Amino acid sequence: MKGRFKMMRIRQAIYVTALAMLFLPFSFAAAQLNSVPVTPLDKKTITSTIEAFTGNAKALYYSFTHPGIEDKALVSSRILDGFQAGPMRLTLKDGTTIYWGFRYKEATTRSVAIYGPDGRPRLLAAVDSVPGCSGWHCEPFTSIEAYEAYASRTFLHPGITLYVRDKRDLETYLPYFTRWLHAKLLGFNVDCKDPKMADACGFVTQTEWLEIIPTRAYLLPSMRPLELPKVKAADIPLEAFTQ
Repeated sequence: MKGRFKMMRIRQAIYVTALAMLFLPFSFAAAQLNSVPVTPLDKKTITSTIEAFTGNAKALYYSFTHPGIEDKALVSSRILDGFQAGPMRLTLKDGTTIYWGFRYKEATTRSVAIYGPDGRPRLLAAVDSVPGCSGWHCEPFTSIEAYEAYASRTFLHPGITLYVRDKRDLETYLPYFTRWLHAKLLGFNVDCKDPKMADACGFVTQTEWLEIIPTRAYLLPSMRPLELPKVKAADIPLEAFTQ
């Protein structure tokens, strides 16, 4: 028990350090997209807004605390856990901001937080074990068979859990998340103008991933399940998502 409490304290310390990185300068592409003055959120604000957004809601997450075991945890803890390392920020022209990151030394556990132009969280996502292209010699997916084969070889259990406080926000902000997912599957830092990436970019952006990857959506704070709306991905250049 003492060891578990110690681990929780260590994670909390990592949250504070990693979240502080959220507010450093990010990518040139992100700066180019930002045409609306947006006051950067400090680490204390983003943590408090996520905690307020999720309240005491809990959910089951695969391998959140013990590898290979589904464990129930606070939604806020899981989201913050996915911001331990490499948090990035992309601000769009209307002031909507997309944050994403991953668990320290475990990039299969990721989180996404989408804030509206008013600086309030609108949609949170826990992304677990979703395969993606990575490394200099990566082979991007160009078929469902290739995606499934990769997931099977690596024993991954892909899953996405979405949270909103207003059912209408799911339809409004899901397109931004879907576009982030495209970038993640392609490995970020992608150049779809490169002839070598043409097939992969076409395949990934034209595939209904939320029907392939097990995806759940919930209304907070009741945790009432929501039906996923049929929406198109936002028209954001994939090159804007850099990591």
